[in-house]
Amino acid sequence: MTARNSHLLSANFTAFAHATEDIARVEQALEFLITPMTRVEVALTRQYLKGHHGNMITTVSCRLSSKELSSEALSMLLQKLSELDRQFLSSSLGSCLDEEGNLYLRFDKQEALLGNVRLCKGDPIRMKIKFAPDHDADAIIRVCRESGLIS
Repeated sequence: MTARNSHLLSANFTAFAHATEDIARVEQALEFLITPMTRVEVALTRQYLKGHHGNMITTVSCRLSSKELSSEALSMLLQKLSELDRQFLSSSLGSCLDEEGNLYLRFDKQEALLGNVRLCKGDPIRMKIKFAPDHDADAIIRVCRESGLIS
């Protein structure tokens, strides 16, 4: 069984492109993660910011609504996770959830550029998945289990 759109309200992706990074390559890494989750062509948004020391930082983001997400959005992306990442999520998924029904994951930007899906902590591509309001932590964990995200 897989996670269906009725469970997911939206998915937001965000990554920072620092002054030393090629924005097009950051966008390519984002698109690699987003493409398996959607049935439509994605439009990335850029926002230009200045860092603490005056350096240019570009925020690249994309928001997918439930209508834009594929019917098997979670399983399509997350089946590419390594067994080690799945074990990590299985043991710590609760710490990736908030009280409003959001799941937060961080993916390695460099690995995504190389065509790999890996979790990481530093300088990630951030993904926030909003679940239906009737989904408490137990329901979200069940959906994640059914999608193959965790065992």
